[in-house]
Amino acid sequence: RIFDDDLDCFKQCIVTVLSECDPKFELAKDERFAASIYGKVMKHSNSLRKGLAESLALIGCFSSFLTNCSLNKTEEIVVLSLREILSNANWILWASLSDLLPLLAEAAPDEFLENVEVSLLKIPCPYVTIFEQEGDGVKGWNYLTGLLWALETLAWEEEFLVRVTVILGELACRDPGGNWANRPSNSLSTIFLPWYPQTIASIEKRMVALQTLFKEVPEVAWKLLISLLPNQHQMSAGSHKPAWRNSIPESWTGKVTNKEYWEQVSLYSEFAVDQAKK
Repeated sequence: RIFDDDLDCFKQCIVTVLSECDPKFELAKDERFAASIYGKVMKHSNSLRKGLAESLALIGCFSSFLTNCSLNKTEEIVVLSLREILSNANWILWASLSDLLPLLAEAAPDEFLENVEVSLLKIPCPYVTIFEQEGDGVKGWNYLTGLLWALETLAWEEEFLVRVTVILGELACRDPGGNWANRPSNSLSTIFLPWYPQTIASIEKRMVALQTLFKEVPEVAWKLLISLLPNQHQMSAGSHKPAWRNSIPESWTGKVTNKEYWEQVSLYSEFAVDQAKK
């Protein structure tokens, strides 16, 4: 019961609502926890914002169900909506959308990744400014968490693993460090852990991603490679999983056989030795 006109109306609504910058960023970072007291609140509720983002993800993931829409109309609406929201996003808008970014990534992965890649090339880079907004204790927040979760979500699919790996490497390069555990380097380690990988990509594809990371961001790649070697103190709670995309097969258990584990460890070890020679 959804037609072309409904999608056009939906696009107008979601672009209007999700293009709003959170006024709490007009406050100093140690005052933002009390934004509501200062009257610095968004025009639209969190429920509406999340509902629109989730609807975009649903439309993007299940476009074939919209049988009364024109051919490719659904995909076009999803891509254009995301493009209008993110194409000229400054650091404040990226931070304002933080909790919704995993859903937006699921809606149109290629468009989402392209906008992140373009933002990484901007001067100044919006993500560097977002890193600077990180605080500690009850008055602080990490506004890059949503982006990291979005990238972890897409890393489950083999198709996006290499791009996600390079983006996380670029973010790790710009990360000044902080008190929060959600960091690009931690996301990378979590995705590639040989005993609990958070991707369904083949071992061969994971090696391609690592090799590509070494070409693009060698210092980050080296630290990642060392973190993947056997370490009895390692722990992992897993990475962010997709809410709507059928990225993870129902048969997936997360368990790795001894043969698979040692195959990965051997590849990473040999690769580490090769890189050390250089």
